[in-house]
Amino acid sequence: MISRCLSVFALRRSWAWCALLLTLATRLAAADDLRLESFPYPFPVQTFALKSQRQDVEMSYMDLKPERTATATVVLLHGKNFSGAYWEETANALRAAGYRVVMPDQIGFGRASKPEHYQFTFQQLAQNTRALLQSLGITRAQPFYGIPASVK
Repeated sequence: MISRCLSVFALRRSWAWCALLLTLATRLAAADDLRLESFPYPFPVQTFALKSQRQDVEMSYMDLKPERTATATVVLLHGKNFSGAYWEETANALRAAGYRVVMPDQIGFGRASKPEHYQFTFQQLAQNTRALLQSLGITRAQPFYGIPASVK
């Protein structure tokens, strides 16, 4: 497609049109992977279906359990434009120390649903995370917010 685009538009000397078409083609290809299925995650990814803001959505998450009984549960929360996958180094260290580690992808990020119309408030994200933890039978957890070690 690219070579065809270049040859057709090169003849007309319309590089701007060619660039526009290439940009559109790239965006259409990227739209096929909105859930980041081709992006490698360090641990098995599961999904949690919920209804939020009158929409059926899914949160993706990774749930690492230590080899022995967990000391406690830590929830690693990503910031905007990140996903739970960035917590790999931190999650491995916590797991080795005996903690259960849950890393959710919030709605709109990572492998979670990306609804067209959604109010991304801290209250809504907290409610979604609470629903996920309840579905996993977790009643107490220590949240951790910050910049994952892998991106520092």
